[in-house]
Amino acid sequence: MNTSQFQSDRREALRRQLVELPGLAVVVPPARPRPTRRILLTAAAALVGALVVGQISVTAQSAHAAGVLRAVADQSMTFVDPVPGPGQYLLVHTHANWSVTGIDEAGNMNHGMNAQTIDVYRPANPDDDWVLRRDWGDGHPVPMEIEVIRAKDGHFYGGPWTLMSDDELAALPRDGQALYDHFNSSYQGGSASRDENNFVRITDILRMGLIPADLRAGLYQALALIPGVTASEQANFDGKVGVAIGRTEPLRAGQRAEMIIDPANGLVIGERTIMTYAAFGFGSNEVTGHTAIDYRIVDSAPQ
Repeated sequence: MNTSQFQSDRREALRRQLVELPGLAVVVPPARPRPTRRILLTAAAALVGALVVGQISVTAQSAHAAGVLRAVADQSMTFVDPVPGPGQYLLVHTHANWSVTGIDEAGNMNHGMNAQTIDVYRPANPDDDWVLRRDWGDGHPVPMEIEVIRAKDGHFYGGPWTLMSDDELAALPRDGQALYDHFNSSYQGGSASRDENNFVRITDILRMGLIPADLRAGLYQALALIPGVTASEQANFDGKVGVAIGRTEPLRAGQRAEMIIDPANGLVIGERTIMTYAAFGFGSNEVTGHTAIDYRIVDSAPQ
């Protein structure tokens, strides 16, 4: 077999392998005229090969994540969310380990981790107060007492705990494309990029764990449309394994944000933030935030 026929066969084999990946857009470079110098042929082949393999890798990861998110969205719609009965509460328990920054006696800035717990009690009766119990942990730079806050509609710190009121959540579309268009069109320059802003705004809603199943499913479908989103297996802070939906922001020194989902029901069970390379005093692959979230129905809330 001559060289030309060999390259043609390899190209066709590559094309057949790639079209088997659902949702993967593939562009196979056209054949080029053969250079007159062997060194140019070698360099060009290496460069084209690196570009093609790199693009295939990124695109394949995004396609895989999109497929995973669509499956999780479907699973969310089949799961019956826990609903408290009369006099009961839906408790959303968060066990978090977050990075904190302090100044030592010599005036040097240093980083550390601080574990804390946040319990949010949502009452079955909408006229009753929500309750928040927060243990700020021992590693907080400023000593904080365990606090218990009662507030109408969960307005613990001057705004709704879910970042959006029930009425605002109800007004959002449920279709994934429509939700993506909603967030993308309302971008106002926040975050390091538009894509990061879309990812953060959607995950900020999901992370509170108080989102109806149909909206949760639509938000997962919207996440699947954001460039650079990937999926992998990852444990939450308490060790429960789920699907980590993540995105690395190139304009934020490679910081990677991940939301960990239970694939059995579509519920968010944690988050993780990691530095993909050393920057801002953090080491390469250093975890700067890690949480675990669970949900249960309880009969009472702290007084």
